Amino acid sequence: MPMAMGVEEPDTVRRAAEGGFLERRFAANAATAAITAAQAVSEAVAMRELEAPDVDKSFIAQDIGSERVKTVDEEGLPLVYDKALIEKYWKAQGSALQQRWTEFLGLSVPFLTKMVGMLITGGTGELQKNEKNLAEDARIIIEKLGPTYIKGGQMMSVRPDVLSQPVLEELSKLQDAVKPFNSSVAIAQIERELGQPLGAVFTEISEEPVAAASLAQVYKAKLAATGEWVAVKIQRPSVLSVVSKDLYVLRRAAEVYQGLMERFAPRQRTNYVGLLNEWAIGFYTELDFTNEAKNQMKMRELLDKEDVSGVYVPQVYEDLCTRRLLVTEWIDGKKLSQCEPKEVRELIEVGQECFLTQLLKVGFFHADP
Repeated sequence: MPMAMGVEEPDTVRRAAEGGFLERRFAANAATAAITAAQAVSEAVAMRELEAPDVDKSFIAQDIGSERVKTVDEEGLPLVYDKALIEKYWKAQGSALQQRWTEFLGLSVPFLTKMVGMLITGGTGELQKNEKNLAEDARIIIEKLGPTYIKGGQMMSVRPDVLSQPVLEELSKLQDAVKPFNSSVAIAQIERELGQPLGAVFTEISEEPVAAASLAQVYKAKLAATGEWVAVKIQRPSVLSVVSKDLYVLRRAAEVYQGLMERFAPRQRTNYVGLLNEWAIGFYTELDFTNEAKNQMKMRELLDKEDVSGVYVPQVYEDLCTRRLLVTEWIDGKKLSQCEPKEVRELIEVGQECFLTQLLKVGFFHADP
């Protein structure tokens, strides 16, 4: 309200008014800056070329065989992470990449703007006060963005050295809260992978999945040939296409961010592009279930040979496995979080023996997959 004529406005009132105005102005500028930055990144990622070490020089290529490094699937997507082949494929898909980038910005920019507004108006204390709600918002956004981001969120949910407890608790929901895809679609995909009707291989199969994850879901079934119960893991439809596109977009964004860091924070030495590249190579490898099958069979053989007590690796039915389908022995069990403290202490000793055997004796470490 304006002051009466001839009455001088007190300094405290004036400073408070100016402070409120500046605070609102800074918040508005921050929001505008976030949107402008997002638009700039959007334009930049459409023009920059990808730069990364070739996959055939990575640790992954040593295990999968050089003949598979340049192999593509029926759609033209590489079976092994290859930046050049992925770039070639998506450049030929018209506006698909831009649509995905727009979707990413549409979900992430409002969240980032909200965080910036809190930081400007209330500092880090305001962020900490709203940490739980922000973590929930982030988890919902991750779920909407799909398997690539869910996988990244799951990875971060076990990093107490990086994130606070409220954030870890929220991200841990990504471990079990992934929605399954339609079972009729899953059954049709299982039959395509088997190359024969479901009844020719299984006499029974659960109507709904017993578990759903970011890349696949699992059904419990009984083998027609032996009557044994098995776990049938089937990949989500089009997951290779979705993941390759997301990795492409993330890789470009990382290059832009790396350039900004080198320009404005030259003392910051983290190689974000290299980190993302290594994660992408390993993550992409998980999309081929034949790798998981081979690793599981090798671990089963090695631990049996070393007579490691307390550890059992389920049998793999290799003749039923494909790139998108994994069939293994069904084992009933429970999560470590459901065990009593005494059981946990006993299992820690078992885990230590198993870990050291892999690390020091057999030279093969299994980290799923």
